[in-house]
Amino acid sequence: MSASGTVSVLTPATAFAHDAFGDLGPFYGSMLHPLADPLQAAILIGTAAFLAGRSLTVVRSALPVFLLATTLANVALSAGQLVSPPTWLAGLAAVLAGLAATLPERLSPRPAVYALVAVTGALTGLASGASDTGPAIQPLLGSIFGISILAMLAWFAMEAASRRLTRLVPKVVGSWVAAVGILVVAFSV
Repeated sequence: MSASGTVSVLTPATAFAHDAFGDLGPFYGSMLHPLADPLQAAILIGTAAFLAGRSLTVVRSALPVFLLATTLANVALSAGQLVSPPTWLAGLAAVLAGLAATLPERLSPRPAVYALVAVTGALTGLASGASDTGPAIQPLLGSIFGISILAMLAWFAMEAASRRLTRLVPKVVGSWVAAVGILVVAFSV
């Protein structure tokens, strides 16, 4: 073993699992959390894929429901009223969103659309990690802003690719998200 290997083994240091971007501060760290948490990103992208397969009139009313549910869950989490969901439940939400994205629009009535985006929005907000920082306003706003921006960008990218390339884009992305969710559930139970 080399000298540097010996030194690193004999002088352990704290590992930071969510420190992917360095110390950016509470706002930007929370804003970028979906990029550092694969399960939160999977739920968010699965919901965006689901919405990308719907008409624009449905998206105009369903996306605000998703963002409102995310915001309310995030506020409740940062206030200590709710806790982050178990990993298997968040994985199940990813499976649900991914499989729903594979369905044709005619098989998803509006109440079911609103229910799905409300559930996935709440679980996305609960997976934000806001409880780690307490009821501070900067991490809360950063998390809400980051989730909102990423959800809209993911929806737009899949919807544009669906129009320009093939209508199968949201279905393919949804099936990948469902596969990720199945793996998460299988390994967390």
